[in-house]
Amino acid sequence: MNILMLSFEHPYDPKSGLGVHLNRLISNLNPHINITVFTPSGRLFSYAQFEDFIADANFTMVQHVLSCNERFDLIHAHDDMTAPAAHYLKERLGLPLAATIHGLESKRKKACNEAPHPYRQQTERLLIESADELIVLSTFMKRALDQAARKKVTVIPSPASMEEEKGKIPRSMNRRFLFSFGRFVPEKGFSQLLKVFAILRRRQPDLHLVLAGEGPSLSSYEKLAASLNLKERVIFLPFLHRRDIREFLSQCEMAVFPSFYEPFGLAAQESMEQGVLTAVSQSGGFCDYAVHEKTAVTVDFTRAQEAADLLDRLLKDREKAHRIKESGRQQVIKLHNPRLITESYLQLYKRVINNSTIH
Repeated sequence: MNILMLSFEHPYDPKSGLGVHLNRLISNLNPHINITVFTPSGRLFSYAQFEDFIADANFTMVQHVLSCNERFDLIHAHDDMTAPAAHYLKERLGLPLAATIHGLESKRKKACNEAPHPYRQQTERLLIESADELIVLSTFMKRALDQAARKKVTVIPSPASMEEEKGKIPRSMNRRFLFSFGRFVPEKGFSQLLKVFAILRRRQPDLHLVLAGEGPSLSSYEKLAASLNLKERVIFLPFLHRRDIREFLSQCEMAVFPSFYEPFGLAAQESMEQGVLTAVSQSGGFCDYAVHEKTAVTVDFTRAQEAADLLDRLLKDREKAHRIKESGRQQVIKLHNPRLITESYLQLYKRVINNSTIH
């Protein structure tokens, strides 16, 4: 089986959860099938319109595919920005199309009280309508797609990393801290986390907050931290590679993910798999594996005082925290076992190919 995979992010140079997901997925599938990943060119240009950027990137992917002279059995597109290339290649090559919807633009922007980009809504609709089968990573996303699409939607979560540490990780922090990482964008909820932490540190004055990532909201977070008198207590770090993330996870008191919109929650999954006490917001893809005070802590971060009280109690109750950490680790390893997820993808690919009327 030969799979043509389309993505805006390269799996071997991940910059977000999408890239990490692809890296793990491809690593697990490669022993069983052939996968060729096509991404836009690494060249950077300045575009007057967002539509021009999407058009150029998709044109580049189409060129790469048509010039490779390889025969494929199926196209697997990731996210709506690959929709123009996926739709064109499906028709041009006569191949069935599976599409993973990693998030919905309309829902993401609604969570931040922003208007969705009209062109993103068009590409989203194009990919949904063009796909022979849709894949999502959580039941939260399935419910959203069931309303938006009248076709089969299959839930296959992102596989756990199942990585073993290569020797002991050296300590680089000599202080107690909460840790969070991800893109610095409004829907990730870091602004609300800063407000919660401002209250929490009054109870635990030796506690720090480490935020790692990159994105357009960084400067606003730095200004908010300063206005809350947290400049000496909050540490902003750039995008971290996976080993560095595991290092900080191994040292933190708790990992915290306060997203307003989270289709799956790969960062929380990684934290729980490492056996770290993990706090997440109460909605989104977290709900599939984060059960309050059993496998994780679910928090309403919009209620800053209540959230701070809850985190304070858990940080002080070491016995309860230990039970939650161990149960969370087992939950992720059980539900997101790479062997089971690999088998689910192999079955889905075979089904889509066999059911295709154009292949």
